[in-house]
Amino acid sequence: MKRLRIAFVASSDSTFIQRDREMLRRFAAVRDVRWTGIRSIPRLAWAVIRSDAAFAWFALDHAYGACRLARLFRRKSFVVIGGVDVANVPGLGYGAYIDPKTAARSRYVLVHADRILVVDDSLREEITRNAGVRRPEIVTVPLGFDTDFFSPDLGPRQDVLTVGYVTDVNVRRKGLETFVKAARSLPDLPFVLVGAMPNSATDRLREISPANVRLVPPLSVRDLLEAYRRARVYVQVSEYEGLPSALGEAMACGCVPVGTRTAGIPTLIDDTGFYVDVGDVEATANAIRAAYASPRGNIARDRILERFSHERRRRNLQELVEGVVLA
Repeated sequence: MKRLRIAFVASSDSTFIQRDREMLRRFAAVRDVRWTGIRSIPRLAWAVIRSDAAFAWFALDHAYGACRLARLFRRKSFVVIGGVDVANVPGLGYGAYIDPKTAARSRYVLVHADRILVVDDSLREEITRNAGVRRPEIVTVPLGFDTDFFSPDLGPRQDVLTVGYVTDVNVRRKGLETFVKAARSLPDLPFVLVGAMPNSATDRLREISPANVRLVPPLSVRDLLEAYRRARVYVQVSEYEGLPSALGEAMACGCVPVGTRTAGIPTLIDDTGFYVDVGDVEATANAIRAAYASPRGNIARDRILERFSHERRRRNLQELVEGVVLA
């Protein structure tokens, strides 16, 4: 059988995007296109016309270009929805649907791509609410985690960890302010926040952080693995999310999760961790204390192994792509 050819377009290279690229390479020849704006269109067109399908993460400008070119050249198109691309949260200053032009391009993708892959069922509701789109071609394919790589070791575990780029939006969206404020009630526990970039948002967090909080810059994947392995508790007290990749990675490493009941967070945690309301600092501190004393780390890892494995997503992607392209 002829090997499939896929034009893979992305505007960033997050770990979950890297993982999908490698999964597609298991059964297809992948041409990479790094989107840097409209100057990327000739390179993208060249890739699409020489491929059987275009594949993009996030229904933003690069996916709009890929989808239009795929229709022009009679190729198939697949787009993965992550959250920001279908969100409209003016109170947080977050989401593609705040801007009418970005919203129009996102909606074009949602209407015209051959398959829309959402990482969590909650994103179907966002698509309906903000884009007014309902299609049977919208399918749920959860993230998959490399549980051979993201795994516990036998070293000491003492940290309370959260991971998220520190920006003005994320301080509230990802509950980073709640995280550092909760640390005040637990001075005997070491808190670590990974993702503190040099900016005014980090400066503000540092000003309100007690002495038991360390703000760490973004880490390489290998160093992030070590951070997960040193943590007893992972905290994801977000106000808005899709299916948070860092939470799944931390659970795969044996961290006990604490999270809000926001979108895909309970999809990952289920009954393996502890829940709090958005912005409730006291409840967050209490849940962290309970999680720190809990033996549920192995149960959290087992959930990722059973429901969100790397191999399970790879099989789902292969069946979906081959089913559409070879039909």
